[in-house]
Amino acid sequence: MHNSLDEGITKAADRLWCAEQPLVVVGKGEAYARAEEAIRKLVDTTGFPFLPTPMGKGVMPDSHPLPTTAARSLTLAQCDVALVIGARLNWLLHFGEPPKWSKDVKFIIVDISEEEIELRKPHLGIVGDTKRVTEMINREIKDIHSTWQGRTHGSKRSPRRPMTMDAILAEGSPAPVVVSEGANTMDVGRAVLVQNAPRTRLDAGTWGTMGIGLGYCIAAAVAEPE
Repeated sequence: MHNSLDEGITKAADRLWCAEQPLVVVGKGEAYARAEEAIRKLVDTTGFPFLPTPMGKGVMPDSHPLPTTAARSLTLAQCDVALVIGARLNWLLHFGEPPKWSKDVKFIIVDISEEEIELRKPHLGIVGDTKRVTEMINREIKDIHSTWQGRTHGSKRSPRRPMTMDAILAEGSPAPVVVSEGANTMDVGRAVLVQNAPRTRLDAGTWGTMGIGLGYCIAAAVAEPE
């Protein structure tokens, strides 16, 4: 549905407020519009998780605690309201259709192209500059953001960092069993991970085989549940 700008903003805020599993999709349009400050304010205010498109990466930093990139498929399948800003529902986003997306998902699409909005009926469409629209959404939710934070931050989130090879070092002592998969990971692990007990390291083997790490991790968790 195509709405006037003010009407669209109000409806978007209402729809997001009612969402149980909201998602903000950050596209390259936000990068082109230099809207990084506005979109970061939106995510930080609401506590909504976000998914960047390939050229939308960096608008929200990967070090932020709310990206869903690592759980993309699960996020799309469970999302009930998606705010898509500066991104197109093309093949990169599976055209917004099941089975990747829930069949009941409601989209709020913000795009500078009215033609793109018309293609996406009956979803809520807002035609406008993505930076301006994001700023308007921020103003619309300003009065209710404390309530919003209470809903979305019901449980305390622990800070997260990108999953790099040295991420385990930031957690202090290594896990009871260390699993290394891939040649580079094994090489780095041998040099920097301290182990003081036997039979606590599982390597990928002579060929540095990829793909066996997950099985090893499950086995380690079963053997050393604590």
